[in-house]
Amino acid sequence: MRKFAQLLSAMVYQNIAVIIAAGIIRELFGVYSWLYNDRILLLVNPIYSTLLPVLIGYTGGKILGGQRGGVVASISTYGLTLASSTPAILGAMIVGPLTGWLVGKVDQTVKKKMPVAGYELLIGNVFAAFIAVILTIISFLYVGQIFSAGVKWALSYLEIVIHAGWLPLTSILIEPAKVLFFNNFINYGVLGPIGIQQAKELGKSIFFLLEANPGPGLGVLLAYWLKTKAEQKKGAKLAIFIHFFGGIHEVYFPYVLLRPLLLIPLILGGMAGVYTFQQFNVGLVSMASPGSIFLFIGLGPKQDMLFIVIGFLISALVSFLGSMLILKKHTLSPTAAETRNNINNFYLFQKNESPKSDEIYTAVESEEELNVQANRSVFNKIKNIVFVCEAGLGSSAMGAAMLKKKLEKENLEIEVDNSSLREVPDSADLIICNKKLYTEVRKVAPGKACYPLQSFTDIKEYEELIDKLRGL
Repeated sequence: MRKFAQLLSAMVYQNIAVIIAAGIIRELFGVYSWLYNDRILLLVNPIYSTLLPVLIGYTGGKILGGQRGGVVASISTYGLTLASSTPAILGAMIVGPLTGWLVGKVDQTVKKKMPVAGYELLIGNVFAAFIAVILTIISFLYVGQIFSAGVKWALSYLEIVIHAGWLPLTSILIEPAKVLFFNNFINYGVLGPIGIQQAKELGKSIFFLLEANPGPGLGVLLAYWLKTKAEQKKGAKLAIFIHFFGGIHEVYFPYVLLRPLLLIPLILGGMAGVYTFQQFNVGLVSMASPGSIFLFIGLGPKQDMLFIVIGFLISALVSFLGSMLILKKHTLSPTAAETRNNINNFYLFQKNESPKSDEIYTAVESEEELNVQANRSVFNKIKNIVFVCEAGLGSSAMGAAMLKKKLEKENLEIEVDNSSLREVPDSADLIICNKKLYTEVRKVAPGKACYPLQSFTDIKEYEELIDKLRGL
Protein backbone atom coordinates (compact mmCIF):
# COMPACT_ATOMS: atom_id res chain seq x y z
CA MET A 1 0.00 0.00 0.00
CA ARG A 2 2.79 2.42 0.89
CA LYS A 3 4.62 1.71 -2.41
CA PHE A 4 1.42 2.29 -4.38
CA ALA A 5 0.86 5.53 -2.48
CA GLN A 6 4.43 6.62 -3.24
CA LEU A 7 3.90 5.89 -6.94
CA LEU A 8 0.68 7.91 -7.16
CA SER A 9 2.24 10.78 -5.23
CA ALA A 10 5.35 10.81 -7.42
CA MET A 11 3.31 11.04 -10.62
CA VAL A 12 1.55 14.19 -9.43
CA TYR A 13 4.18 16.02 -7.38
CA GLN A 14 6.74 15.78 -10.19
CA ASN A 15 4.28 17.77 -12.31
CA ILE A 16 2.96 20.04 -9.57
CA ALA A 17 4.43 23.14 -11.25
CA VAL A 18 2.05 22.66 -14.17
CA ILE A 19 -0.94 22.32 -11.83
CA ILE A 20 -0.01 25.47 -9.93
CA ALA A 21 0.66 27.35 -13.20
CA ALA A 22 -2.82 26.49 -14.45
CA GLY A 23 -4.21 27.59 -11.09
CA ILE A 24 -2.42 30.93 -11.29
CA ILE A 25 -3.81 31.55 -14.78
CA ARG A 26 -7.30 30.76 -13.47
CA GLU A 27 -6.69 32.92 -10.38
CA LEU A 28 -5.61 35.94 -12.45
CA PHE A 29 -7.85 35.63 -15.50
CA GLY A 30 -10.72 33.27 -14.59
CA VAL A 31 -14.35 33.81 -13.68
CA TYR A 32 -13.51 34.67 -10.05
CA SER A 33 -10.34 36.49 -11.04
CA TRP A 34 -8.77 39.89 -10.58
CA LEU A 35 -8.20 40.49 -14.32
CA TYR A 36 -10.83 38.49 -16.18
CA ASN A 37 -9.71 37.61 -19.70
CA ASP A 38 -11.66 34.92 -21.57
CA ARG A 39 -8.98 34.58 -24.26
CA ILE A 40 -6.13 33.80 -21.83
CA LEU A 41 -8.50 31.54 -19.87
CA LEU A 42 -8.69 29.29 -22.94
CA LEU A 43 -5.25 27.97 -21.94
CA VAL A 44 -6.55 26.25 -18.81
CA ASN A 45 -8.85 23.52 -20.16
CA PRO A 46 -6.28 22.04 -22.60
CA ILE A 47 -3.74 21.94 -19.77
CA TYR A 48 -6.11 19.95 -17.56
CA SER A 49 -7.61 17.84 -20.36
CA THR A 50 -4.49 16.93 -22.37
CA LEU A 51 -1.13 18.24 -21.17
CA LEU A 52 -1.40 17.27 -17.50
CA PRO A 53 -2.73 13.71 -18.04
CA VAL A 54 -0.03 13.04 -20.66
CA LEU A 55 2.69 14.32 -18.32
CA ILE A 56 1.35 12.25 -15.42
CA GLY A 57 1.10 9.16 -17.64
CA TYR A 58 4.65 9.72 -18.89
CA THR A 59 5.97 10.12 -15.35
CA GLY A 60 4.28 6.91 -14.15
CA GLY A 61 5.52 5.00 -17.19
CA LYS A 62 9.08 6.26 -16.75
CA ILE A 63 9.15 5.31 -13.07
CA LEU A 64 8.28 1.68 -13.81
CA GLY A 65 9.57 1.28 -17.37
CA GLY A 66 12.37 3.77 -17.91
CA GLN A 67 12.47 6.32 -20.71
CA ARG A 68 10.89 4.01 -23.27
CA GLY A 69 8.14 3.09 -20.81
CA GLY A 70 7.42 6.78 -20.29
CA VAL A 71 7.20 7.49 -24.02
CA VAL A 72 4.82 4.59 -24.66
CA ALA A 73 2.75 5.57 -21.61
CA SER A 74 2.42 9.13 -22.91
CA ILE A 75 0.94 8.09 -26.25
CA SER A 76 -1.46 5.59 -24.67
CA THR A 77 -2.53 8.31 -22.21
CA TYR A 78 -3.04 10.68 -25.14
CA GLY A 79 -5.51 8.19 -26.63
CA LEU A 80 -7.25 8.20 -23.26
CA THR A 81 -7.58 12.00 -23.25
CA LEU A 82 -9.14 12.05 -26.72
CA ALA A 83 -11.94 9.74 -25.64
CA SER A 84 -12.62 11.20 -22.20
CA SER A 85 -15.12 14.01 -21.65
CA THR A 86 -13.54 14.77 -18.25
CA PRO A 87 -9.89 15.45 -17.34
CA ALA A 88 -8.27 12.01 -17.61
CA ILE A 89 -5.97 12.53 -14.64
CA LEU A 90 -7.21 9.53 -12.65
CA GLY A 91 -7.08 7.39 -15.79
CA ALA A 92 -3.52 8.55 -16.49
CA MET A 93 -2.51 7.52 -12.97
CA ILE A 94 -3.58 3.95 -13.84
CA VAL A 95 -2.74 3.66 -17.55
CA GLY A 96 0.71 5.29 -17.23
CA PRO A 97 2.24 2.94 -14.65
CA LEU A 98 0.62 -0.16 -16.20
CA THR A 99 2.07 0.74 -19.60
CA GLY A 100 5.50 1.41 -18.12
CA TRP A 101 5.43 -1.88 -16.22
CA LEU A 102 4.48 -3.80 -19.39
CA VAL A 103 7.22 -2.14 -21.48
CA GLY A 104 9.76 -2.83 -18.73
CA LYS A 105 8.82 -6.52 -18.65
CA VAL A 106 9.07 -6.77 -22.45
CA ASP A 107 12.50 -5.12 -22.39
CA GLN A 108 13.72 -7.57 -19.75
CA THR A 109 12.41 -10.53 -21.74
CA VAL A 110 14.03 -9.31 -24.96
CA LYS A 111 17.41 -8.89 -23.26
CA LYS A 112 17.25 -12.38 -21.74
CA LYS A 113 15.82 -14.29 -24.72
CA MET A 114 17.59 -12.56 -27.62
CA PRO A 115 19.66 -15.31 -29.30
CA VAL A 116 21.88 -12.93 -31.26
CA ALA A 117 23.59 -9.96 -29.62
CA GLY A 118 23.25 -6.50 -31.15
CA TYR A 119 19.56 -6.58 -32.05
CA GLU A 120 18.20 -5.69 -28.61
CA LEU A 121 17.56 -2.02 -29.44
CA LEU A 122 15.80 -2.80 -32.73
CA ILE A 123 13.58 -5.53 -31.31
CA GLY A 124 12.89 -3.51 -28.17
CA ASN A 125 11.74 -0.46 -30.18
CA VAL A 126 9.55 -2.57 -32.45
CA PHE A 127 7.85 -4.28 -29.49
CA ALA A 128 7.43 -0.92 -27.74
CA ALA A 129 5.79 0.52 -30.88
CA PHE A 130 3.36 -2.42 -31.09
CA ILE A 131 2.49 -1.99 -27.41
CA ALA A 132 1.94 1.73 -28.01
CA VAL A 133 -0.42 1.08 -30.94
CA ILE A 134 -2.46 -1.56 -29.11
CA LEU A 135 -2.78 0.33 -25.82
CA THR A 136 -3.54 3.66 -27.53
CA ILE A 137 -6.39 2.10 -29.51
CA ILE A 138 -7.77 0.34 -26.42
CA SER A 139 -7.54 3.55 -24.40
CA PHE A 140 -9.24 5.52 -27.16
CA LEU A 141 -12.07 3.06 -27.82
CA TYR A 142 -12.82 1.74 -24.35
CA VAL A 143 -10.81 2.99 -21.38
CA GLY A 144 -11.50 6.69 -21.93
CA GLN A 145 -15.27 6.28 -21.81
CA ILE A 146 -15.07 3.98 -18.77
CA PHE A 147 -12.98 6.42 -16.75
CA SER A 148 -15.09 9.36 -17.88
CA ALA A 149 -18.29 7.64 -16.72
CA GLY A 150 -16.58 6.61 -13.46
CA VAL A 151 -15.42 10.17 -12.70
CA LYS A 152 -18.88 11.59 -13.37
CA TRP A 153 -20.46 8.95 -11.13
CA ALA A 154 -17.97 9.62 -8.32
CA LEU A 155 -18.44 13.39 -8.55
CA SER A 156 -22.21 13.04 -8.40
CA TYR A 157 -21.90 11.13 -5.12
CA LEU A 158 -19.36 13.62 -3.79
CA GLU A 159 -21.82 16.42 -4.49
CA ILE A 160 -24.39 14.54 -2.43
CA VAL A 161 -21.86 14.29 0.42
CA ILE A 162 -21.08 18.01 0.19
CA HIS A 163 -24.71 19.12 0.13
CA ALA A 164 -25.61 16.74 2.96
CA GLY A 165 -23.01 18.40 5.19
CA TRP A 166 -20.93 15.25 5.74
CA LEU A 167 -17.69 16.61 4.30
CA PRO A 168 -16.22 17.63 7.71
CA LEU A 169 -16.21 13.93 8.65
CA THR A 170 -13.39 13.38 6.14
CA SER A 171 -11.04 14.88 8.75
CA ILE A 172 -11.45 11.67 10.74
CA LEU A 173 -9.47 9.94 7.98
CA ILE A 174 -7.33 12.78 6.65
CA GLU A 175 -5.67 14.03 9.85
CA PRO A 176 -4.47 10.62 11.21
CA ALA A 177 -3.35 9.56 7.73
CA LYS A 178 -1.28 12.75 7.40
CA VAL A 179 0.50 12.09 10.69
CA LEU A 180 1.34 8.57 9.46
CA PHE A 181 3.08 10.18 6.45
CA PHE A 182 0.31 9.44 3.94
CA ASN A 183 -0.18 13.18 3.42
CA ASN A 184 1.26 13.16 -0.11
CA PHE A 185 -0.89 10.21 -1.14
CA ILE A 186 -4.04 11.91 0.16
CA ASN A 187 -3.23 15.26 -1.44
CA TYR A 188 -1.73 14.17 -4.77
CA GLY A 189 -3.36 10.78 -5.24
CA VAL A 190 -6.94 11.40 -4.08
CA LEU A 191 -8.04 14.96 -3.31
CA GLY A 192 -5.93 16.64 -6.01
CA PRO A 193 -7.39 14.83 -9.05
CA ILE A 194 -10.94 15.23 -7.68
CA GLY A 195 -10.31 18.91 -7.03
CA ILE A 196 -8.93 19.47 -10.53
CA GLN A 197 -12.09 17.98 -12.05
CA GLN A 198 -14.32 20.14 -9.85
CA ALA A 199 -12.24 23.26 -10.52
CA LYS A 200 -12.59 22.68 -14.26
CA GLU A 201 -16.38 22.78 -13.90
CA LEU A 202 -16.82 25.37 -11.13
CA GLY A 203 -13.60 27.42 -11.28
CA LYS A 204 -12.62 26.39 -7.73
CA SER A 205 -12.77 23.36 -5.43
CA ILE A 206 -13.15 22.82 -1.70
CA PHE A 207 -11.17 19.57 -2.02
CA PHE A 208 -7.98 21.61 -2.40
CA LEU A 209 -8.60 22.93 1.13
CA LEU A 210 -9.06 19.66 3.00
CA GLU A 211 -5.50 18.36 3.33
CA ALA A 212 -3.58 21.59 2.74
CA ASN A 213 -5.14 23.52 5.65
CA PRO A 214 -2.21 24.45 7.96
CA GLY A 215 -4.57 25.39 10.80
CA PRO A 216 -4.79 22.09 12.76
CA GLY A 217 -1.03 21.54 12.71
CA LEU A 218 -0.38 25.15 13.69
CA GLY A 219 -2.62 24.75 16.74
CA VAL A 220 -0.63 21.75 17.96
CA LEU A 221 2.71 23.49 17.45
CA LEU A 222 1.56 26.65 19.23
CA ALA A 223 0.46 24.55 22.21
CA TYR A 224 3.86 22.83 22.31
CA TRP A 225 5.59 26.19 22.10
CA LEU A 226 3.70 27.43 25.16
CA LYS A 227 4.08 24.20 27.14
CA THR A 228 7.81 23.59 26.57
CA LYS A 229 10.86 25.52 27.67
CA ALA A 230 14.50 26.32 26.78
CA GLU A 231 15.84 24.49 23.70
CA GLN A 232 12.58 22.62 23.17
CA LYS A 233 10.72 25.93 22.86
CA LYS A 234 13.20 27.03 20.18
CA GLY A 235 12.59 23.80 18.27
CA ALA A 236 8.82 24.31 18.42
CA LYS A 237 9.20 27.93 17.28
CA LEU A 238 11.31 26.83 14.31
CA ALA A 239 8.73 24.18 13.43
CA ILE A 240 5.95 26.82 13.56
CA PHE A 241 7.70 29.05 11.03
CA ILE A 242 8.58 26.14 8.72
CA HIS A 243 5.04 24.75 8.90
CA PHE A 244 3.16 28.04 8.60
CA PHE A 245 5.26 29.92 6.06
CA GLY A 246 7.17 27.12 4.35
CA GLY A 247 4.19 24.79 4.09
CA ILE A 248 6.12 21.71 5.24
CA HIS A 249 3.51 19.98 7.37
CA GLU A 250 5.73 16.99 8.16
CA VAL A 251 7.46 19.01 10.88
CA TYR A 252 4.49 18.65 13.24
CA PHE A 253 4.00 14.90 12.71
CA PRO A 254 6.67 13.89 15.30
CA TYR A 255 5.00 16.13 17.88
CA VAL A 256 1.73 14.27 17.43
CA LEU A 257 3.39 10.85 17.33
CA LEU A 258 4.97 11.67 20.70
CA ARG A 259 1.47 12.23 22.17
CA PRO A 260 -1.04 10.28 20.03
CA LEU A 261 -3.96 11.79 21.98
CA LEU A 262 -3.24 14.99 20.03
CA LEU A 263 -4.99 13.31 17.09
CA ILE A 264 -8.26 14.28 18.77
CA PRO A 265 -7.72 18.08 18.61
CA LEU A 266 -6.21 17.65 15.14
CA ILE A 267 -9.37 15.95 13.90
CA LEU A 268 -11.65 18.46 15.64
CA GLY A 269 -9.63 21.35 14.20
CA GLY A 270 -9.81 19.85 10.72
CA MET A 271 -13.57 19.31 11.03
CA ALA A 272 -14.10 22.88 12.24
CA GLY A 273 -12.13 24.25 9.30
CA VAL A 274 -13.92 22.12 6.69
CA TYR A 275 -17.31 23.03 8.19
CA THR A 276 -16.45 26.73 7.94
CA PHE A 277 -15.23 26.42 4.36
CA GLN A 278 -18.40 24.57 3.46
CA GLN A 279 -20.69 27.12 5.07
CA PHE A 280 -19.07 29.98 3.16
CA ASN A 281 -18.89 27.95 -0.08
CA VAL A 282 -15.19 28.66 -0.64
CA GLY A 283 -12.45 26.80 -2.49
CA LEU A 284 -9.08 27.13 -4.18
CA VAL A 285 -8.41 27.34 -7.89
CA SER A 286 -5.51 24.87 -7.70
CA MET A 287 -3.58 22.62 -5.35
CA ALA A 288 -1.72 24.47 -2.59
CA SER A 289 1.55 22.56 -2.58
CA PRO A 290 3.38 23.01 -0.32
CA GLY A 291 0.65 23.93 2.14
CA SER A 292 2.06 27.36 2.96
CA ILE A 293 -0.29 30.05 4.21
CA PHE A 294 0.80 32.11 1.19
CA LEU A 295 -0.43 29.54 -1.34
CA PHE A 296 -3.36 28.53 0.84
CA ILE A 297 -4.76 32.06 0.70
CA GLY A 298 -3.21 33.25 -2.56
CA LEU A 299 -4.83 30.51 -4.67
CA GLY A 300 -8.28 31.41 -3.38
CA PRO A 301 -10.61 33.57 -5.49
CA LYS A 302 -10.57 37.17 -4.30
CA GLN A 303 -14.08 36.99 -2.83
CA ASP A 304 -13.17 33.80 -0.92
CA MET A 305 -9.91 34.95 0.68
CA LEU A 306 -11.43 36.46 3.83
CA PHE A 307 -13.54 33.36 4.50
CA ILE A 308 -10.56 31.07 3.88
CA VAL A 309 -8.65 33.01 6.54
CA ILE A 310 -11.61 32.68 8.92
CA GLY A 311 -11.78 28.92 8.37
CA PHE A 312 -8.03 28.60 8.89
CA LEU A 313 -8.15 30.61 12.14
CA ILE A 314 -11.08 28.60 13.50
CA SER A 315 -9.36 25.28 12.76
CA ALA A 316 -6.14 26.52 14.40
CA LEU A 317 -8.02 27.78 17.47
CA VAL A 318 -9.93 24.52 18.00
CA SER A 319 -6.75 22.46 17.59
CA PHE A 320 -4.80 24.79 19.91
CA LEU A 321 -7.38 24.69 22.74
CA GLY A 322 -7.66 20.91 22.54
CA SER A 323 -3.87 20.49 22.53
CA MET A 324 -3.50 22.78 25.55
CA LEU A 325 -5.87 20.53 27.50
CA ILE A 326 -3.91 17.39 26.61
CA LEU A 327 -0.33 18.61 27.05
CA LYS A 328 1.17 18.95 30.52
CA LYS A 329 2.60 22.20 31.86
CA HIS A 330 6.23 21.29 31.12
CA THR A 331 5.86 18.66 28.44
CA LEU A 332 8.65 17.13 26.36
CA SER A 333 8.93 17.73 22.63
CA PRO A 334 10.58 15.58 19.93
CA THR A 335 13.69 17.75 20.33
CA ALA A 336 14.04 17.00 24.05
CA ALA A 337 17.24 15.35 25.22
CA GLU A 338 15.22 12.52 26.77
CA THR A 339 13.57 11.63 23.46
CA ARG A 340 16.33 12.39 20.97
CA ASN A 341 18.50 9.70 19.46
CA ASN A 342 22.02 9.51 20.70
CA ILE A 343 24.46 9.86 17.83
CA ASN A 344 25.62 6.34 18.59
CA ASN A 345 22.31 5.01 17.25
CA PHE A 346 23.96 4.93 13.86
CA TYR A 347 23.95 1.60 12.08
CA LEU A 348 25.14 -0.21 9.01
CA PHE A 349 22.55 -2.38 7.29
CA GLN A 350 23.57 -5.77 5.97
CA LYS A 351 22.23 -6.88 2.63
CA ASN A 352 20.80 -10.07 4.09
CA GLU A 353 18.51 -8.16 6.45
CA SER A 354 14.78 -8.59 5.94
CA PRO A 355 12.98 -6.49 8.57
CA LYS A 356 9.44 -7.43 9.41
CA SER A 357 6.77 -5.34 7.75
CA ASP A 358 5.09 -4.58 11.06
CA GLU A 359 8.30 -3.41 12.76
CA ILE A 360 7.78 0.03 14.29
CA TYR A 361 10.29 2.82 14.54
CA THR A 362 11.04 2.26 18.22
CA ALA A 363 12.96 -0.82 17.08
CA VAL A 364 15.83 1.58 16.45
CA GLU A 365 16.70 1.07 20.09
CA SER A 366 16.74 -2.74 19.79
CA GLU A 367 20.25 -4.16 19.58
CA GLU A 368 18.88 -7.57 18.59
CA GLU A 369 17.28 -6.24 15.41
CA LEU A 370 20.18 -4.06 14.26
CA ASN A 371 23.79 -4.50 13.30
CA VAL A 372 26.98 -3.47 15.01
CA GLN A 373 27.30 0.27 15.62
CA ALA A 374 29.47 2.14 13.15
CA ASN A 375 32.74 3.29 14.63
CA ARG A 376 34.48 6.61 14.19
CA SER A 377 36.25 5.53 11.00
CA VAL A 378 32.88 5.25 9.27
CA PHE A 379 32.16 8.94 9.89
CA ASN A 380 35.49 9.89 8.35
CA LYS A 381 34.51 8.18 5.09
CA ILE A 382 31.21 10.00 4.68
CA LYS A 383 31.26 12.30 1.65
CA ASN A 384 27.61 12.23 0.60
CA ILE A 385 24.60 12.59 2.92
CA VAL A 386 21.04 12.14 1.67
CA PHE A 387 17.89 13.14 3.54
CA VAL A 388 14.97 10.87 2.74
CA CYS A 389 11.23 11.41 3.12
CA GLU A 390 8.16 9.92 1.44
CA ALA A 391 8.00 12.25 -1.55
CA GLY A 392 11.54 13.64 -1.62
CA LEU A 393 10.19 17.16 -1.16
CA GLY A 394 9.18 19.15 1.89
CA SER A 395 10.81 17.85 5.04
CA SER A 396 13.81 16.18 3.38
CA ALA A 397 14.61 19.32 1.37
CA MET A 398 14.31 21.40 4.55
CA GLY A 399 16.60 19.07 6.53
CA ALA A 400 19.17 18.97 3.73
CA ALA A 401 19.24 22.79 3.54
CA MET A 402 19.68 23.13 7.31
CA LEU A 403 22.53 20.63 7.50
CA LYS A 404 24.22 22.02 4.39
CA LYS A 405 24.45 25.50 5.93
CA LYS A 406 25.96 24.11 9.11
CA LEU A 407 28.52 22.05 7.18
CA GLU A 408 29.55 25.12 5.17
CA LYS A 409 30.15 27.06 8.39
CA GLU A 410 32.39 24.24 9.61
CA ASN A 411 34.22 24.11 6.23
CA LEU A 412 33.33 20.43 5.82
CA GLU A 413 33.25 19.39 2.16
CA ILE A 414 30.37 16.94 2.30
CA GLU A 415 27.61 16.81 -0.31
CA VAL A 416 24.07 16.99 1.11
CA ASP A 417 21.03 16.15 -0.98
CA ASN A 418 17.49 14.88 -0.54
CA SER A 419 15.43 12.20 -2.25
CA SER A 420 12.20 10.26 -2.07
CA LEU A 421 11.97 6.86 -0.45
CA ARG A 422 11.72 5.29 -3.90
CA GLU A 423 14.85 6.95 -5.31
CA VAL A 424 17.61 6.71 -2.71
CA PRO A 425 20.83 7.18 -4.72
CA ASP A 426 23.58 4.55 -4.63
CA SER A 427 26.12 7.32 -3.98
CA ALA A 428 24.69 7.99 -0.49
CA ASP A 429 27.22 7.28 2.28
CA LEU A 430 24.74 8.23 4.99
CA ILE A 431 20.95 8.31 4.90
CA ILE A 432 19.06 10.56 7.32
CA CYS A 433 15.37 9.82 7.75
CA ASN A 434 12.53 10.18 10.21
CA LYS A 435 12.28 7.34 12.72
CA LYS A 436 8.86 6.46 11.35
CA LEU A 437 10.40 5.67 7.95
CA TYR A 438 13.39 3.80 9.35
CA THR A 439 12.07 0.32 8.53
CA GLU A 440 11.22 1.33 4.97
CA VAL A 441 14.70 2.78 4.46
CA ARG A 442 16.23 -0.51 5.61
CA LYS A 443 14.25 -2.28 2.90
CA VAL A 444 15.08 0.03 0.00
CA ALA A 445 18.71 0.74 0.95
CA PRO A 446 20.32 -2.38 2.47
CA GLY A 447 24.01 -1.98 3.16
CA LYS A 448 23.71 1.80 3.66
CA ALA A 449 24.44 3.66 6.89
CA CYS A 450 21.40 5.36 8.36
CA TYR A 451 20.85 7.97 11.06
CA PRO A 452 17.14 8.09 12.05
CA LEU A 453 15.87 11.32 13.61
CA GLN A 454 12.83 12.00 15.73
CA SER A 455 12.47 15.44 14.11
CA PHE A 456 14.17 17.19 11.18
CA THR A 457 14.01 20.47 13.11
CA ASP A 458 16.23 19.24 15.96
CA ILE A 459 19.28 21.50 15.78
CA LYS A 460 21.09 19.55 18.54
CA GLU A 461 21.01 16.39 16.43
CA TYR A 462 22.73 18.18 13.56
CA GLU A 463 25.36 19.63 15.87
CA GLU A 464 26.15 16.19 17.33
CA LEU A 465 26.36 14.70 13.83
CA ILE A 466 28.75 17.45 12.73
CA ASP A 467 30.95 16.81 15.77
CA LYS A 468 31.22 13.17 14.73
CA LEU A 469 31.98 14.12 11.13
CA ARG A 470 34.78 16.36 12.40
CA GLY A 471 36.17 13.46 14.39
CA LEU A 472 35.40 14.96 17.81
